[in-house]
Amino acid sequence: MLEHGADTLQRVEIITGTGRRRRWSADAKAAIVAESFAPGASVSAVARRHDISPSLLFLWRRQATRAQVAERGDRGMPAGFVPVAITGSGGELPSREERAAIEIEVGAVRIRVRGAVDRRALCEVLAAVGTVV
Repeated sequence: MLEHGADTLQRVEIITGTGRRRRWSADAKAAIVAESFAPGASVSAVARRHDISPSLLFLWRRQATRAQVAERGDRGMPAGFVPVAITGSGGELPSREERAAIEIEVGAVRIRVRGAVDRRALCEVLAAVGTVV
C-alpha cells in the first residue's frame, strides 16, 4: 500500500500458528500420549490434531514409558517385555508334551498352551486377558 507522497511499499508479515512456547498440563500430555498409543493410531496424525510436532509427542511417549517402568519397578525393562522364568524337570529329560508347553501368568489368570498353536489365536487370547486384568 502506498501512502500519500510515499514512493515505497511497506512489507507486512502475517504469522500463523502458535509462534510461542506453550505449556501443557500433565493431564493434557497424558491424554495426548494415551491417544497416540491407541490401536491403529498414527503419532504424526495425533500430533497434527493437537498442533504439536511429532518429535515432541515421541519425547512425551518415552517419558511416559520410563515413568511407568519406574513406577512398576520393572528393573528397567522396556515396555512390552516381561520377566520370563524357564523351569525344567530337574535334570530329567522332559517328555514331548512338556517340551511343547507354555504357561503364561497375567495377574490371577494362568494360560497353558501345549503343542503347536496358531500365533494369531494366542495373540487374541492374550489381548483379551490384558483387557480383563
